[in-house]
Amino acid sequence: MSNAFIPPAKPIIGDEEREAVDRVLRSGMIAQGPEVAAFEAEFSAHFGLGRACVAVNSGTSGLHLGLLSSGIGAGDEVIVPSFTFAATANSVALTGATPVFADIALDDFTLDPASVEAAITERTKAIMPVH
Repeated sequence: MSNAFIPPAKPIIGDEEREAVDRVLRSGMIAQGPEVAAFEAEFSAHFGLGRACVAVNSGTSGLHLGLLSSGIGAGDEVIVPSFTFAATANSVALTGATPVFADIALDDFTLDPASVEAAITERTKAIMPVH
């Protein structure tokens, strides 16, 4: 058995990307600022979204924001897979809603429809399948 490391991906970073990172670092505005606003505007325009794009710092924040914008909150239940990254259930809990775990199908590790159906109650407001 070999102990060779296989990286998940080799990043392709050119001069344009290096210059953009350098510009942001020199500005001192690494969390928010004109570069983020420009990215949001360009992304929205590219997909014809008007002004519907908000950059966030992580997938967890993106899931949380998506749930909030869908009106998920205290008293609601959201069905999530039992086998997933912690951010799935954590983002539900951050809204005040309750994550309800459904089993996965062993052949593809996605939500088992029968388990989801059994988990649905009058408080179920969303089902969060994870790829």
